[in-house]
Amino acid sequence: MRQRRFELQLQPTLAGDDWGFRLSETFGGAIEAVAKVDATRATQFRRAVLEAVEASGYPPAAVSPRRCRPFNLQQGPGVRLALTVCASLPVAKPLRRRAIADGVGALSPEEALYWYARTSGPERGRALRALRLLLADD
Repeated sequence: MRQRRFELQLQPTLAGDDWGFRLSETFGGAIEAVAKVDATRATQFRRAVLEAVEASGYPPAAVSPRRCRPFNLQQGPGVRLALTVCASLPVAKPLRRRAIADGVGALSPEEALYWYARTSGPERGRALRALRLLLADD
């Protein structure tokens, strides 16, 4: 059985001192965009990006605005990063965003895959709202 892979492409700012990112899922020969975060909003996801990159075998120093090549993330870290970004991007309260990120990190691999499948389907909005309510307890 083939696993899903994720591609994380850092997108530096014009000044070259910061970065945003684009996360895409690759399965078979198809590439599908999962999330795109500009540099102004990417600061809230730095920890999640570093964890995903390290869990996929890259050194943390590889995450920099000068990096041109994308990171090829394994299924587990890619799913967790995708869930973290998709679930917490529209949330305005920092404490609630942190609770969602921590909750996604605490999910078992099976739970993370389940929620990723639910949030990728046609009922995406409802599933993301349910995940936010479950993890943020708000």
